[in-house]
Amino acid sequence: MSRSRNRHPSRVVALVVCGVIIVGAFGAVLRQTWQGTSVDREVVASARSGVTYLHPLTGLIGELVEAQSAAVRGTQVDAAGVRTALAAVETQDRESGRAFGSEARFAELKNRVEVILAQGPRGREAFDAYSDVVALTVVLIRQIGDNSSLSRDPDLDSYYLMDAATIRLPDAMVLAGKASDLVVLAGDKELSGEDAIKAAVARHGVADAAEEVSKGLNKTVDATARTQLGANIAQRLDAFRAAVDAFAPPTMLEDLAGTVNAADLAAAARQVFATALPLSHRLLGELDALLSVRQEGFANDLRYASVAAVASAVAGILLLWLLATGRSRPRRDPALDAVLSGDSDDAMLGTLTDARTLLDGEELVHVGRAVRPRTRERDGAQ
Repeated sequence: MSRSRNRHPSRVVALVVCGVIIVGAFGAVLRQTWQGTSVDREVVASARSGVTYLHPLTGLIGELVEAQSAAVRGTQVDAAGVRTALAAVETQDRESGRAFGSEARFAELKNRVEVILAQGPRGREAFDAYSDVVALTVVLIRQIGDNSSLSRDPDLDSYYLMDAATIRLPDAMVLAGKASDLVVLAGDKELSGEDAIKAAVARHGVADAAEEVSKGLNKTVDATARTQLGANIAQRLDAFRAAVDAFAPPTMLEDLAGTVNAADLAAAARQVFATALPLSHRLLGELDALLSVRQEGFANDLRYASVAAVASAVAGILLLWLLATGRSRPRRDPALDAVLSGDSDDAMLGTLTDARTLLDGEELVHVGRAVRPRTRERDGAQ
C-alpha cells in the first residue's frame, strides 16, 4: 500500500528533474550561441571601423606620393592637400586609434610630414624624405588591417577585397610613383645604370601587384553572394589593368635593366597611380557593404536567440505549473486505488473488511433506536 502511495510523488519528482535538465541544457546551448554570435558581431563591427579608417589613410598615401613627385621635380607641393588628408586621418584616429593601437604611429607620421613640409626638400633629398613617410603610412595601413581583424577575415569574398585594397594597390601606387621619380632624378631621356635597375624592380613590383589584384578579385566575384560586386568593380579594374600593361608590359622581363624612354615611363607611372587610387576606394566601399550584410545577419541571429530564450522560459514555467497543479489534485482513497488497479488481493480483503465494519456499526445504530422506545414504554407502564 505504501508503494502505491509514493508512486505519484515520485513521478512528479522525475518529471520535474527531466524538465529542469531539458530547460537547463537548452539554456546552456542558447547562452553559448549568444556569446559566439555576439563575438562575431563585434569582430565585424571592428572590421567596418577599420574600413572607415582606411579610406582617408589611402587618400593620404595618394597625397604623399603626389607631393613626393612634385618635390622631386622641384615644383610646388600641395601642402594644403597633404594637411587636409592628415586631418581626415586624425579624425578617424581620435575615434578608433586607441582600439587599433595606432595613436603613437600616427602621431609620429604626422610630425614627420609636417617637418618635411616645413623644410621643403627638392630632388634626391625629397625622394628620400618622402619615401620614409610613405613607407610609414604603408606600415600604418597594415597595422589597421591587422588590429581591426580585416586581415584575418576567413571569408574569401571580403578577404581578397581587403588584400587588394590595403596591400596590393597601395604597393602599386608607391612603386609607380617611385619609378616616375627615378625618371626625373636621372635627368636624361633614357634611364640607365642603378636608376634603371631600381625602375625595373618597381615596374616588376607593380605588375606583380596587379596580377595579385586580378586573381584575388576574380576569387571574390566567384565566392560572393553579392551579385552586383563584379559589375561595380569591373570598369575601374579594367582601367587599372590597362595602365599597368602600359607601365610594365609582359615583354618587360626580357630587358629588366635595359634602357627605357624616361618620358613614356613617367606618363605610364602617373596613369597607374591615377587608376589605382579610385579602384582602392571602390574596393573599400564594396568591402564595407559585404561586412554590413554580415553584421545584419548576426543581429538577426541575436534576435532569434532572444525569441528562443523567451519561448524557453515560458515553456519551463508552463511545465512547472502543470506539474504543480497535477500534484495538488485531491488524493483518492489508497485502498480504492489499489482495488481499481488490481495491485493486491489483500487490499481487496481490507476494503471488504472495512465495509463490513461499517455495516455492523449501522446495524447497532438501528438496534439502539428500536430498543429505546420499548424501554420508554415499560417505564410508562410502571
